[in-house]
Amino acid sequence: MATGPKVQCTKCTKNAAIIACEGCSAKFCRQCFNGHRQDLSKELDNITYEHDMFKQQLEGPKADGPHRLLKQIDEWKKDSVNKINQLADQCRTDVVKLLDKNKEQLVHRFRKITNSVRKGRDDEDYDERDLIRWMSQLKELKDELIRPSNVRVEEDRQTSPWIQKIRISEGVLEQVKINEGKSWLRPAQLC
Repeated sequence: MATGPKVQCTKCTKNAAIIACEGCSAKFCRQCFNGHRQDLSKELDNITYEHDMFKQQLEGPKADGPHRLLKQIDEWKKDSVNKINQLADQCRTDVVKLLDKNKEQLVHRFRKITNSVRKGRDDEDYDERDLIRWMSQLKELKDELIRPSNVRVEEDRQTSPWIQKIRISEGVLEQVKINEGKSWLRPAQLC
């Protein structure tokens, strides 16, 4: 019976290999094989530890607060509200300026009516038509004070939305490469 040369241990290269590992296909002497099994056992312990830690995260209370995606939505809301408040403040300032300007014009028109009424009374030169005209002019001024005809608030539909709308999308994982029985996954492109 002919025997071939002895295969050396892959790890220590001193002793003859007597056992092959099915997982990594390396050939070991008894001592190195025992060490290899201990290394595998330590890796399994690490995996078990990571498994248990992840399980605690899944089942445990939310100690670290809301999820980062919820925080992102809250930040968008805060930024949007700040933008709205800034624009509303600017619009209020503009309206106050326009109302003050409008009021100055109303005061000028009111003085003309006042002078006309006084002159009519002093001269006793008025009749029903004057009374109706003066009352109509006063009513017009009151209406103009309450609802100015030259000032209005309206939405600008010609410009792009000032606050960017957000949306929630769910990514789907797709298989892109199969290599030696292992699947490599990447997120699918979102439209």
